[in-house]
Amino acid sequence: MMKYYYAPMEGITGHVYRRAHHSLFPGVDKYYTPFVTATHTHSFKQKEKYDVAPENNEGIPVVPQILARDPEDFLWAASYMADLGYREVNLNLGCPVGTVVKHGRGAGMLSDPENLDRFFDAVLGRWDQAGLSGVKLSVKTRLGMTEPSEWERLFAVYASYPLSEITVHARTREDAYRGVPRLDVYGEILEKYPSLPLVYNGNLFTKEDLALVKDRFPGTETFMLGRGLVADPALVRELRGGEPLGKKELRAFHDRLYADLSETMPGTAVVIGKMKEYWVHMGAMFPESAKQLKAVYKARTKVEYEGAVRVLFNTGRLAERKRSLY
Repeated sequence: MMKYYYAPMEGITGHVYRRAHHSLFPGVDKYYTPFVTATHTHSFKQKEKYDVAPENNEGIPVVPQILARDPEDFLWAASYMADLGYREVNLNLGCPVGTVVKHGRGAGMLSDPENLDRFFDAVLGRWDQAGLSGVKLSVKTRLGMTEPSEWERLFAVYASYPLSEITVHARTREDAYRGVPRLDVYGEILEKYPSLPLVYNGNLFTKEDLALVKDRFPGTETFMLGRGLVADPALVRELRGGEPLGKKELRAFHDRLYADLSETMPGTAVVIGKMKEYWVHMGAMFPESAKQLKAVYKARTKVEYEGAVRVLFNTGRLAERKRSLY
């Protein structure tokens, strides 16, 4: 049976967004949180605590994602999540942001497979001792730092440990989010490690995109979607055979997000700024409304923003199909 996961997106898929999306567009099998950072202080920022708090995720299938480079720090963070009731934690090995990589976290850990091996050995060697025997460990990785051929050394490490799932963003760190994912390399991984529990991630924007990847790799039945699902919140429903997104329900989703953020964030300017982050993606659903979208992005006040959104939804035509990047 096909499974669909919502990718962790920093600044986008926080608990307010997850609640709204899960309520109006059910069907996602797992939502991965934007990463929380485990450091030697063994404490999370208040914002991170709030995002993973069970009361803010009630009824939603959530998996916390952890950014760490030290085994002790990761074990502490995983134990923290277990104490909250989570039964899976995910290690971020894919974040390409320079400040993250510079400190040896995220995709920065991919530069030294031997050290990564030592990390897993130390973490999983103490997993049960840390009270984590009932908790799964999954990872989200890229193919390497600079060259896609780096995957061979990295996956030799992954294959040595009991990881519950390995989500493969089929790009290198240097690729960032540019260009087309390296499907040939993903195929090489499948050929060499057919029994690994792989999840495909990368450029799934439309039903046609997923069909292309599925037809090429019929053994892959689990997919993680990020930017495509922010643009089209009904995409998973459509992938499961349901109706494509309608303009009225996109408006309802927008209004729910806008109202919920207004209740939780300090000040109109902050709320509007956050909504504009969503419009960077949702705007793709209005390919013929550049002028109206520009007015949304330029809005500074509540009156300006709400007026611009009203005009966009009243006059804009929803895309029948977004352009594929494959």
